[in-house]
Amino acid sequence: MRLLSSALLLLALTFAACSNDDNSGNSNNPVPASGAWKISYFFDKQDKTGNYTSYSFEFLSNGAMSATGGGQTYNGAWLTGFDDSKNKFLIDFSGAVPSALQELEEDWLIIQMTDDSMHFEHTSGGNGDTDILKFSKN
Repeated sequence: MRLLSSALLLLALTFAACSNDDNSGNSNNPVPASGAWKISYFFDKQDKTGNYTSYSFEFLSNGAMSATGGGQTYNGAWLTGFDDSKNKFLIDFSGAVPSALQELEEDWLIIQMTDDSMHFEHTSGGNGDTDILKFSKN
């Protein structure tokens, strides 16, 4: 648990450091609804949704998260914040995780967050491609 707390602190400091001071006064950061989530769509140069059919995700109110699939559980952290005048959602897993989960570790632009769906996008700085990540409730 101490490692997770340290990871969350580091993630928060990293996120704050990349801010353009746009986060002052923004206290309405969206929070994922509790319960099990699945990836309903993931696009990164091609549709990769099939890589996530066995995974179930849980986002806890304290910023902890887990992904369970293939008999394994992988822990990590999530964080919302305001950066570059936009609401962002960060995902970070602890330790070694499968490459499919590594692909989710980004600062995602929040397009929509409701109690039963989340839609995020990330534009690559290198080539300008836009990745799309959608979660829906299990």
